[in-house]
Parts: sequence; structure tokens; C-alpha cells
Amino acid sequence: MAKLQGVILLNTDAAALQIVDSRGRQIEHVKREYSEKNLPLASFSAEVMQRALSQLQRFQQLLRDYGVEDVRLYGSENLSKMLNAIYFVDQVENVTGLELLWLNANQENYYRQLALRVHDEKILNERYAFVLGVSSTRIDLSYFENNQFKFSQHSAIGPVRLTQSIRDMAAEITEIPDLIPEFIDSKLADFWHMLPPVQATDTIILLGADVLNQLFLNKKPKTTIHKSELQSLIHSFNQMNKQAIAEQYSIDLNDIWMVFMEAVLVVEVMSAVGASNLHMSSLTVLDGLVVKDNNAQNDIITAARGIADRYMVEEKHRELVLRYAWRLFDRLKRIHRLSARDRLLLGVAALTHDVGSFINSQKHYQYSEEILEGIDFHGLSTSEQRMIASIARYHSAETPDNALRSTQEFSPRQRMRIAKMAALLRLADALDDSRLQKISKLTVSIGTEKITVIGQSAADLQLEMYIFAQKAHFFEAVFGLPIVLKRQGKRS
Repeated sequence: MAKLQGVILLNTDAAALQIVDSRGRQIEHVKREYSEKNLPLASFSAEVMQRALSQLQRFQQLLRDYGVEDVRLYGSENLSKMLNAIYFVDQVENVTGLELLWLNANQENYYRQLALRVHDEKILNERYAFVLGVSSTRIDLSYFENNQFKFSQHSAIGPVRLTQSIRDMAAEITEIPDLIPEFIDSKLADFWHMLPPVQATDTIILLGADVLNQLFLNKKPKTTIHKSELQSLIHSFNQMNKQAIAEQYSIDLNDIWMVFMEAVLVVEVMSAVGASNLHMSSLTVLDGLVVKDNNAQNDIITAARGIADRYMVEEKHRELVLRYAWRLFDRLKRIHRLSARDRLLLGVAALTHDVGSFINSQKHYQYSEEILEGIDFHGLSTSEQRMIASIARYHSAETPDNALRSTQEFSPRQRMRIAKMAALLRLADALDDSRLQKISKLTVSIGTEKITVIGQSAADLQLEMYIFAQKAHFFEAVFGLPIVLKRQGKRS
């Protein structure tokens, strides 16, 4: 039998398991609810904890029956925000022996899109495509051109947060339904203002709107509806009582407000981008987690370029630093022993390490760290985002080399990875210190006593060689080998 993999995703109300083969083909898919849908930041009761743990043990028995040894366990962002999440994680790990990996909302959005690429790729082959991700506490709007990811932007205005805000306002304002669209528009004003240039499209793709999906999909994997159907639903909510709405649309009474909020939110986004059709899909985060991650680097690097553009990082320099950083990484693999994922993180850091210059070029590395700590990186975990910020901080020779040792936020292994990537980034940055793109080709030679980097250039490299030598001290401290830059005249 082909080697199988099992992936489990825990949310606040349910656990889901998929078993796939080495090609990513689904062998088994099981979902079990253990709690009613809760608002974020609620706590698990002891009873719900026990039901969740019991379900995980059933999943493990099923995995053993299939002979699955490769098992990954993930927890959703909403689950991570439960007040007693830390205790739940400890119990999960004690009972199952599995390490629980937290997903953030950026990753959830990314994995839904990855599933869309694999299972519904045709819809992305349109010349222009918007993908709207709706979770309980935020929306994510991503833009594709000819199936190529261009950017993703989010706003913390999900249907649950909207419902909470509206309930708070209801005590003082009577005409709530009429107010909601205006309230949403006010919250999205900055969102639209920061949107990069886009082309209009007739259809928006909707992912993650669970309650709205249940209403319109009716157990189908996908469907396309007209905007007028959502507007009709909204009109019914404004004109009918809850019991009548529940009966007409076969909605649970407890879900009516959520359906209404999701519908209003989606209509507002559709109106803003000029779309008249909505393509709805039942694809989930778990569907993306089991996909072979072939598009990760391209999409994540593209998103990093978008961040660099927003902070006006010089394009030629950042692209050259990216190229040099990856060249050094690839040629020095047996020295640094970092992973392919680290190569991706180094690329993101290479593109964004100078964002701090947007505030002040003096000590820009400090501002870079502060900015990057507050940015949500498309497809990266929270820990990886913090690592990127730290690499940006330590890419400068002005940062004390030993300061990283006192950083308690990271484990010793993470600190070592950061140090290695920062050392490589320092050298890549030094190779274009003049910002004149002098080096046309880079070669690396690993000797027994030192590493030699040869820059092919027709120009004078004295500045680059001087700065390289300064920044090489950190590399030698990290890797135990000196590294030098030499110039070679350009061949005719």
C-alpha cells in the first residue's frame, strides 16, 4: 500500500480528519462536532474538552486501522484564542502524543486558496479573479490574474465581530438593519483605500462563509449565484420575523444573524468591486492542508514583494539581494544545513528587510523589525513572521552580534536558524551596498580553511569588498569559517 498521511484540524466546535495517499488523493474524510458553535474567546467546558479528546482518540484508531504513521495535528486561530486553550493543548498532547500546531488567519486563508487551485482551478483561469475569504472575525480579499496570485489583504470585520458590534449598538439605535451597510462601509474605508490597482471582474469566489455556504450549496461542492439572491435574503431579513425566515430558508434560529451578516458583508464587497455573480465553494482549510504545497514559494514571495512595494523599498536592490541570498544559500547548503522552508523565509526577509527606511534610514533595521512584527504575512505562521522581523533586525552590522543570544522569544534552535539566515542576508546585502548593481555573476568556492565568494564585475568593487569584510565577522562567528569577497573582471 502507498504511504498514507493523516491530517487533523481542530476548531472550536468540531474536529476533522483527512487521510490522503502520496499523490494527495483522498482516502478518508471524517468530521465530528463536539460543541455548539461558540463566539471567539469563549472557554471550553470540561465536558467539551473530554468530547474533543475522545474524538481525537477515535481518529487515532482509524489512522491505525489504515496503517497511517505520518500524522499532523493543527488547531485553528479561533481555537487558539479560547481562554483555556493552553490547558486544552496540554491535554491533547498528553492523551494523543501529537504536537498541536497553531494556524493563524493568514495561513487559513492561504490553505483555502491552495485547495481552490487544486480542486477548482478552472475558476481561477479567468483573466482576473477575486477570492473572498470570510471567517468569523475577518475577511481576506485576494486577487489573481491568469491564475497567478497578485496580493491578499484583510480586514478585521468578520460576521461574528459584526454581530457583537451590532448587538452593542442595538440598545441605543432602533433601525439596526438600515444602519448595517453604512457601518460596514465605514469599517472598510481604509481597506479599500489601501487596495492596489485591480481589474474589474464579474464574479467573486467565496471561501469559508460556513453558514451562507450551508444555505446555498445544499451539500453540493460548489455553485454560482447572482447577487440578487443575496439581496433577496437580506430583504427577507428586514421584512420578516426570525421564525418565518428560519422556516422559509431552513435555517436554524441561532444562525439567522450570522447568515444575515455574512450576506450583507459579501454584498458590500461585491458592490465595491463591481461583481454581479458569486461562486461559492465548500473547500476548507483542511482541504488545503493535505495538498502538496507546490505554490507556496511563488505566492508567499509575491506577497512579500507587495509589502516591499507598500513601504517603497528600492526594487532593483531588493531583487538583487534576493538573488544573492538564494545563491549563497544554495551554494552553502552543506555549511548551513538549513531547510527548504528556511530558504523561503530568507527570501521573504531579503525582500522586506529595508521596510524600516520608510520611516527613517538611520537605524532602519530597528524600524524594519517593528513594522514586520505588525504585518500579517500571507501563508506564514506567527512564529515565522516573528523570525522574519528578527532576521531583518539582525541583517545590519550595527546590531550587536551577541544580542540574539538574549532573545527569549525564540527557542535555541530558532535563534540558531535566525542567526544563520541573518548572516547570509548580511552578506547578500553587502554585495550591492553601492546600490549600483555592479556584480553580474556570483560564484562560491568552499575551501578547507575559508569560503571565497567571487563577484564578476567590470566595475570597481572596493566599497562592496570593504562592507562585505565588515559583515563577514558575523558569518564567521556563526559558521566557524571565514568568508571573503574577491572581484573577477568581466569576461568578453
